[in-house]
Amino acid sequence: EKSKLYHHITYVMLEKSFAFFADKEQYEFSVNLSIDDMLNEKTVHFILEKLSTYNAPHRVVFEILENNKIENYQEIKKFIQKVKAYGAKIAIDDFGSGYSNFSHVLELNVDYLKIDASLVKNITQDENAKKVTQTIVNFAKNIGLQTIAEYVEDEASLKELSSLGVDFIQGYYIGKPAPKLL
Repeated sequence: EKSKLYHHITYVMLEKSFAFFADKEQYEFSVNLSIDDMLNEKTVHFILEKLSTYNAPHRVVFEILENNKIENYQEIKKFIQKVKAYGAKIAIDDFGSGYSNFSHVLELNVDYLKIDASLVKNITQDENAKKVTQTIVNFAKNIGLQTIAEYVEDEASLKELSSLGVDFIQGYYIGKPAPKLL
């Protein structure tokens, strides 16, 4: 995030993502955003322009890293309100990796919690990872959010996560990342 090219890279990835998925209506797609992206007026304007230009706002999920330090919740909430007004969704990425402040999840009005890989990769061997994951899933369901498990590498993990009630699965067991946009 420190590079002078950071915002340019964000613009390129947003443009490529929206263009690629414009005519693929059966797919939802995700774009990672930093706190800096959401606080930068030019970047926010660019994002809103893409949401209004392409036929995809209801299919895009903006992912916010949980371990990013959010100091100004009001500004982040404004960003979320703006993009959700277009139909976009918000996910907290790597949930469970940092402070996992449940009250902040309520405050930000997100749609998905992406359960961190550090919990998922040990889900079949570590009882504590399983308990924390179950707590996250229960919390999410109780407030109407959906959950996504990252880093699912094998069938045993898939079965365990499914039994815990995780809504969506992501990882090499399901499919490898494709470098199509680059």
